[in-house]
Amino acid sequence: MEQITKSQLFSLMLLYEIGSTTLFALGIGAKQDAWIVVLIAAFIGLGLVWVYTEVQKQYPDKNLAEILHTLLGKWLSVPLILLYALYFFSSSSFNYFEFGEIIRTTFLINTPQLVVLGVFLFTMIYMIALGFEVIARTGEIVMPILLIFLVTIYFLASFSGVLDIQEISPVLENGIKPVLKEVYPVVNFPFGESVVFLMYWHIVKKKEVVRKTALLVVCMTGVILVLSDLIMITILGPELTAKSEIPLLRVLFNINIADIITNLDIMGVIIIFIGGFYKTLLNFYGAVLAVSTLFRMKNKRWITIIMGIGLIVYSTTYYESISFHRWVGFEFNATYIHGIFSSMPILFLLMIWVKNKTKNL
Repeated sequence: MEQITKSQLFSLMLLYEIGSTTLFALGIGAKQDAWIVVLIAAFIGLGLVWVYTEVQKQYPDKNLAEILHTLLGKWLSVPLILLYALYFFSSSSFNYFEFGEIIRTTFLINTPQLVVLGVFLFTMIYMIALGFEVIARTGEIVMPILLIFLVTIYFLASFSGVLDIQEISPVLENGIKPVLKEVYPVVNFPFGESVVFLMYWHIVKKKEVVRKTALLVVCMTGVILVLSDLIMITILGPELTAKSEIPLLRVLFNINIADIITNLDIMGVIIIFIGGFYKTLLNFYGAVLAVSTLFRMKNKRWITIIMGIGLIVYSTTYYESISFHRWVGFEFNATYIHGIFSSMPILFLLMIWVKNKTKNL
């Protein structure tokens, strides 16, 4: 049986939580108070992750599909497992298309979309074939690179001379309502998406470190996203940040220190590649595991290939354009789809508690 270490779990979770979120200003609907939105969402995200880890704690050696089968029985669990598989697959397709389209339209302009997505898909399938331990080890290697580039961007932006702290004032100019209105989608994306790790936590060597690691990741993600929002807003202003397709890239284009440190878009490329790749991979593999667990398939090779073909077909046909893709992600998925699947474990935990109490009577 495959097993991963605490540091590997931390790396994978942080890569997943950050993903492509630092490219955008989350909660920008609250304008200059977007960073407050992220702060509140992170605190709620801590509660959600506590629920997820509590469910895992009750069944330490089972993944989400196995937990549902044990908790609900065959007839109730099968449709729910399939729905979660579809949810993970849909999330994967969203990140997959986003990654391919951003790379194609900003850095590989003359490269056909299918070529970019095809190479991406081949790499994912190859890594899955090598096993989850290999995925975890590579995540452990590249995670510090992602953090170094993010910290470097924040540091250089702070000393570039284009940062205007006045852009984040006045705080709560329009009251708390606009902030609270934006909190729910940010709770679901990215914090609620960590429900996918219920497919992976059972293979951690030391089960007692799962909760501490997961909560630490949520805290670090919250800090990173708050800093990201503050940097974007203070450099671009809330209006331009809201209108920009990829605010982080626009920030990078604005950084110019003595005409020496400039053209830092390569950092954006690396962040897009690392974050987008691992988020897509972990969602996709979560879907593969859910299906293979449901149908008791020991060899995941063929189901991975079939679902991989489905991923590229679905992504290129369903998402008509990047604008439609953004609407699906930020207006529909973040509000409804992620909300449903990220909150269902609360119900599962209540059922577990009731089941345990009735056993003790």
